[in-house]
Amino acid sequence: MVRKNIVLVVTAVFLLAGTALAGNDTLILYYSKMGKTRIVADELKVQIPDADLVEIKSDVGLMKGAMWYQLWNKNAEIEPIPVDVAQYDTILICSPIWFQKISSPVRTVLNTMPLENKKVSFFITCGGHFGTGGQERLMSKAAERRMILKGLSVIKTGGKPDDEIRKQVQEEYKRLYPSS
Repeated sequence: MVRKNIVLVVTAVFLLAGTALAGNDTLILYYSKMGKTRIVADELKVQIPDADLVEIKSDVGLMKGAMWYQLWNKNAEIEPIPVDVAQYDTILICSPIWFQKISSPVRTVLNTMPLENKKVSFFITCGGHFGTGGQERLMSKAAERRMILKGLSVIKTGGKPDDEIRKQVQEEYKRLYPSS
């Protein structure tokens, strides 16, 4: 009887371990201060139902985060990310832009997490315009960190209803991942 229970426990452990290794390889990481970037991340989750969706949490205030950290390219303090990014092959990163730069909480992720050799796509939200200079800096940062950049999408959210934002995300996702 004891021997049979041990065999069952060992079998269960191997099955659970195999399930974890065979699981999804896509992570959607997002930071949203005003809620628009969350709409983008949620729509990406609809497009990739098996992906894991994780919020980057920071209590950085808008003035401090958007002014001080942005002007001086400082990392913001963030809560620990509750997943091991090493288990993912593909990471979709969603962030607003502040002063033509990625938000300081997402910059912290880019500067501190092991993203080397990960297939990364950026979904950037902006109320107005994200210029080519800002886009080039972001792509340069990805190359510097040895990320495999799969794409950069700019989702214009200023004055747009949520459904229109979702439609933009669907179009951009299909553009970046046409075979999905």
